[in-house]
Amino acid sequence: MPDNAFQILRFVLVGGTVTCVFMALNHLLHRRLGRNGAFLIAYPPSVALHYALNKLWTFQDHRPTTGEQVWHYLLLTAVAFVIQWTMYQLLTRFTRMPAWMASGAATVAQMALAFLAMRAWVFATGG
Repeated sequence: MPDNAFQILRFVLVGGTVTCVFMALNHLLHRRLGRNGAFLIAYPPSVALHYALNKLWTFQDHRPTTGEQVWHYLLLTAVAFVIQWTMYQLLTRFTRMPAWMASGAATVAQMALAFLAMRAWVFATGG
């Protein structure tokens, strides 16, 4: 399997892992915080896990983390968040999908954009 295929596979595994963590946090927090509160509180730790796993494993970027790299990742995360939040709102308002499941489906909706942007912009090594 070519290295690009392994990179995509690692990204999918990281995405799946982080999505499960995000969905579990949503499920655990839903009763106490409601659907929107749970989503918003579950997001930051999921983003931190996503960054760390992708930097170190998916893109195998072992360079010291720079402010510019974090800034690029946070900008990407903001765009991904808008896509994910919009999908989550549509799914929870217009379908019978449980909120925890909608959080996972919304995550998948923004994954392709995130992979391409991380590879080309956030964790690009220039080689």
